[in-house]
Amino acid sequence: MGPFINPDDIKSYIESFKKPFMNGQMPNNEEIQRLVMDSVDQFLPEFLRGKTSAQNQQPNEDYQVFETHDFVIARLPLKQEAHHPPKLLMDTYHLYIQGLPNNDKELTIKLPAPIRPKNAKAELKNGILEVRMQKRGPEPMSEISVT
Repeated sequence: MGPFINPDDIKSYIESFKKPFMNGQMPNNEEIQRLVMDSVDQFLPEFLRGKTSAQNQQPNEDYQVFETHDFVIARLPLKQEAHHPPKLLMDTYHLYIQGLPNNDKELTIKLPAPIRPKNAKAELKNGILEVRMQKRGPEPMSEISVT
């Protein structure tokens, strides 16, 4: 087990998962599916679930964020063609999208890995905005002299 997993949490999770089976009745397929999806939602990090949590809901949540070995890629369908493309801003851990069609709020997307904002490229094609951001690699070791 990893250093951040509490064994008591896992034990209580297993006990709660057993409860529907303990009364001698087999749960139906919908109950089993709900139990499995609840357990997946409980243990996966937010960005792996492909959705944002209820407290972080923002306009136009249909976006996808995923990463490859070298890039973080964000895709956002634009429901209506805009007269001008949205404005994109980013820092090492966030992508900010302003000027979305029919929306005056800014969309903030938390990125799963640090990126190099200056190397990002964006393309709007067939109603899909795709932003490709190069991951920030490990920094070289530096020696600092003490005076």
